[in-house]
Amino acid sequence: MLYVKFIIEENEKFNDFKKLYNHLVAVRKPDFDFEDEVPEFDWNNMNEKEMEEALKKIDLASDKDALELKRYKNVIPEYANSFFKKYFQIDNDKLGNFGVQELLSIFNYLEFGFEVDLNNLEIVNNSNGIIEFSTGNFPFGGLERFFITLKAFSLIPTQCFDGFSVNDIKWETDFEYDFVELKKETEVYIKKQKC
Repeated sequence: MLYVKFIIEENEKFNDFKKLYNHLVAVRKPDFDFEDEVPEFDWNNMNEKEMEEALKKIDLASDKDALELKRYKNVIPEYANSFFKKYFQIDNDKLGNFGVQELLSIFNYLEFGFEVDLNNLEIVNNSNGIIEFSTGNFPFGGLERFFITLKAFSLIPTQCFDGFSVNDIKWETDFEYDFVELKKETEVYIKKQKC
């Protein structure tokens, strides 16, 4: 079982993160279907203006980018959106002529690219939490953008098991960190997982 331990800086933001977490759990269910389907219309009893509005709704329901943006806005509060913008500005500056990272790319990663099953999210004590997840494949989308997502909700990743080793996470800036491998903890954790 993979995990990320984190410090909870603001309980309200942790509650906001739970909304995103629940969305991500739901998206991973095999029978999940986005609720943004084309609504039913009573075409026989509509006037011209109502028909125009209905056609606009049908167009919107077939626009995947618009639907993704709607889902994003539903689960990403403005303060987290601002944090992502700062992250992508720095990332885009690093990329230079190679391209521009788009804000919705992190949401696409969370919904589809972060190929894990989210197994558990809990508060360990008043100021610490843990999120546990599993995956059947490596690589599974990596942890960097997931760490950035946690930080966007004022949840500061402090330790993780990435599938290979237990690591302390030492933050250098809001967006850059180093791993410090904990060899003894890794041995103990791997033995415990095999039991």
